[in-house]
Amino acid sequence: MYFLLKSLYIYSVSLWVGGLFFFTVIGAPMAFKVLPKEEAGKYTGAVFPKYFGVGYIFGLTALLSFYVLTKGSLNAISWLNLSLLLLMNLLNFLNGLLIVPKASLLKVEYYRTKDKSYYDNFLKLHGLSMALNGLTLVLGLMVVGITGLYLTF
Repeated sequence: MYFLLKSLYIYSVSLWVGGLFFFTVIGAPMAFKVLPKEEAGKYTGAVFPKYFGVGYIFGLTALLSFYVLTKGSLNAISWLNLSLLLLMNLLNFLNGLLIVPKASLLKVEYYRTKDKSYYDNFLKLHGLSMALNGLTLVLGLMVVGITGLYLTF
């Protein structure tokens, strides 16, 4: 059971952080380089709900498997890692369930009405979403580093 949980934790963190890195650094920016702006927006609008969904699965799996692996012997580094995983999950859920859907609605209203105030509000939420996504990625890279350097479970 121990090796299964350890593998589950490592795979979950690796796939989650790898997905965060790929879509943040390569996937989304490249869509806006090779597609017209409106088409790239449609593409990212279709991909990102699934992107966050994968994050929910991998994030919760990483959090729960790490907790079970370390619950009897939590030290300062384990607490730090657990806290980072919890914060990553909170940011991912906030971004995927609240911010991005609201931004999407604002973008739809802008295209429907051409009222610039909708687009301005969309840009603010989009900027917040990008910042939270970037922070989640940085925290994820920290988790990978902590796991690789310090945790032996």
